[in-house]
Amino acid sequence: MSLEKLDVGTLKKSGYMKQKQKDLFVVRLRMPCGNVTCEQLAGISEIAKKYGTGYIHITTRQGIQIPNVDIHNLDAITKELEDNGTPPGSCGPRVRNILSCPGNLECNYGIIDTYGMGGMLDREFFGEDMPVKIKFAVTGCPNACAKPQENDLGAMGILKPAIYTQDCTGCGTCTFMCPEKAIVVEDDKAKIIWDKCNLCGACVGACPSDLITEEWKGYRLFVGGKIGKHPKLGRELVDAKSPQEAIAIFRKIINWSKKNTHVGERFGDCIDRVGFETFRKEILG
Repeated sequence: MSLEKLDVGTLKKSGYMKQKQKDLFVVRLRMPCGNVTCEQLAGISEIAKKYGTGYIHITTRQGIQIPNVDIHNLDAITKELEDNGTPPGSCGPRVRNILSCPGNLECNYGIIDTYGMGGMLDREFFGEDMPVKIKFAVTGCPNACAKPQENDLGAMGILKPAIYTQDCTGCGTCTFMCPEKAIVVEDDKAKIIWDKCNLCGACVGACPSDLITEEWKGYRLFVGGKIGKHPKLGRELVDAKSPQEAIAIFRKIINWSKKNTHVGERFGDCIDRVGFETFRKEILG
């Protein structure tokens, strides 16, 4: 069936958003983690010239959209975008484009492979029909540049350090490297104050004698965040030790949301209505 024969609501779910001008649409592209090749970018440019008015918009969620596309050209632009490797994306009550920071592939502070995690989330959840829009964000460390606490579902890289105190000389170098002041020297031995430690991993490699190492690293999962008219920060749910474990927990959450979230009710508001502890037990019980 031709796209121009579909209703506006159905088109929106697939990334075609009706503009205020008659018969014109914005076409939003699928772009997990905001990554696009130079060749794809050049292709998008040519497609925007051909079917739009020669410019594109960079969205706040690391995506690209082409405005001013006539409804009669939706089938043609879709075919060219798919051939370009940048197909139309998702809008409306579905899982939206996956957002992430560069993670440990590029950033000095990155703990996890955010592109890898983002790709897994994209393959598992992108475009899935929901009672309301669901936004994911993946960030590489507790600096939280990708703002996982401001999204419905978020994952943050964390690293638990270990100190071999028996060989520690108490030089104090590590205390200066900890941004949270979570390391102190007591009785000439370095000690981690776990209530202050945010698992950023900055202390690993800071010891001149290499006595601080990685015990484990994983993913801290957040739920229920949003921005907009009534913003709220997401809450910590649980720590996962592997991307597979994190994906499995997110799958439980997505399925739970389908059963419990009212149409149009943001996920965080649903959690508040049901009760966070009830939600937590049903997901992790």
